[in-house]
Amino acid sequence: MGETGKRLAGLLAGTLLIAGLGGCASLSDAFQKYNPFTNILPKDEPTHSFRTKAFGTSALLDEASRFYFKGDFIEARGEYKRFLELHPTHPLAAFAQYRIGMCDFYQIGKVDRDPTPTEKALADFQKVIDEYPDSPYVEKAEKKVAFCRERKAALHFYVGNFYYRTKFYKAAAYRFHSILLKYPDSKIYTRAQFWYAKSLFREKKRKKAASVMETIVRQGKASPYSGKARILLDYWKRRGYL
Repeated sequence: MGETGKRLAGLLAGTLLIAGLGGCASLSDAFQKYNPFTNILPKDEPTHSFRTKAFGTSALLDEASRFYFKGDFIEARGEYKRFLELHPTHPLAAFAQYRIGMCDFYQIGKVDRDPTPTEKALADFQKVIDEYPDSPYVEKAEKKVAFCRERKAALHFYVGNFYYRTKFYKAAAYRFHSILLKYPDSKIYTRAQFWYAKSLFREKKRKKAASVMETIVRQGKASPYSGKARILLDYWKRRGYL
């Protein structure tokens, strides 16, 4: 790693460490505040015993449920996973896989916290969609996947904004461009597009920056940044930058 790369890594690591000093409980306060899907504890979800005639006795699911409703999501996840390993074709397999996702989902904090729970939850819910397409949990899983993708895009923007403010414009451009490539359905797509153009301009890639800004202008009312893009383009032209 070059000297510049080390500086970038050190700066970013320091920022994320400071942001995370408050710690993150198993069910983080930050998640409860910022998660758009729910602000309730798992105990408010419908619950039932898994000792039924239809599905047979499942002590593993009972145990997982007890951990889950106590908010001990690490232990609950382990029990649900063990159940799936032993009973992959069980009628409640889709349910167990969905609950695995929820165990990670409830550990998601603010955007500046550890992204691991988001990554794991995304993979868990995608597995519900891919492996149990006829289950009643697919629609819920799709909503959670959308949230996790949005969160990943937000993380890219958060880091990109940090790099831009600290004048590492190439690294900033990379992060903003990643959103455009990987998350075209993101709510912050147009915002990332605007800041990508600004980062390119700071990198002295002025023609490319102008091209991106012109794309934003052509979007008109569809982009909340079209007006700002037009103003910046006019300014760049008046100053002879283009």
